Amino acid sequence: MDKIAEILETIFPGTLVATFLLNTGRVLKAIGLCKECLIILNNKALKKQREIVTSAYTTICFAMLRGYELINDHRSGVECYKKLLVFLRAFSEKAEQGEVTFYLAKFYHHQGKYTDAKELLEKALSIMVETGERQREATCYVGLGDVYHSVSKYKKAKECQKKALAINKEIGDKEGEATCYGSLRTTFQSLGEYDKAQEYLKKAILIRKEIGDRKGEATSYANLGNVYQSLAEYDKAEEYQKKTLVIIKGIGDRKGEATCYLNLGVVFQSLGEYDKAEEYQMKALTCHCKRNWRQKRRSYMLWKPMKHVSVSW
Repeated sequence: MDKIAEILETIFPGTLVATFLLNTGRVLKAIGLCKECLIILNNKALKKQREIVTSAYTTICFAMLRGYELINDHRSGVECYKKLLVFLRAFSEKAEQGEVTFYLAKFYHHQGKYTDAKELLEKALSIMVETGERQREATCYVGLGDVYHSVSKYKKAKECQKKALAINKEIGDKEGEATCYGSLRTTFQSLGEYDKAQEYLKKAILIRKEIGDRKGEATSYANLGNVYQSLAEYDKAEEYQKKTLVIIKGIGDRKGEATCYLNLGVVFQSLGEYDKAEEYQMKALTCHCKRNWRQKRRSYMLWKPMKHVSVSW
């Protein structure tokens, strides 16, 4: 067996093991294994294997990034993104540079660094336009819309979201189209334009049903319930939260089930039915305890006192 084959046979199983470790909560071990794989990958024997090296390096880095996100180590995550960008530039992989730049922007967005996020998204968008990656171009517009929404620039947010929607319709990306309707719902709801928010959510629901996306359908129902909650139409809010619950239980999403119970608790608290509100809050707490989330016990208050808010999906 030559040296290249030997090294690759070490790296690729290593990334599979790292993924398994991430999925089973052993994040630090997964990150450590990824670092070992990168050391092996830097072997000079692989320098000329451009396509293989790029694929392996990117796969390892994204596994590490997932680990950093799970432990909220944003600083290490940013450093990892930057190193990956430097690597891709060395190999002149334009499309991959755009994708990594996009994810780095999302990282900054989650940290509240909106100016940095916006600049990076604009760079990513420019690359996607240059390389003709229409689907990724639409994704960049969605990301920009999210950033503008975060800083309350709703007109700009709508412009970006509608550009993304137009591209997704043009290329026939149904899932992307539904995502855009969801983003537009968020913007119009923030503006208090609840009719438009409902309209976009109902369009999203139709598409989610069409493509068989049960979780996406459930999320849209939950968000529609939250719109009705904002309008004090509590019967409608209850109806849609219960539709969400049926789907979520059907697909075995325990975290989503807990969120449904929290939303239903808010509905019944709004109606003054405090016993029912307490019942659903206790169900939410039980769900989280079963998922070993006992550390979050304090964040789920019972009905007295209970904030008049809906839990966002």
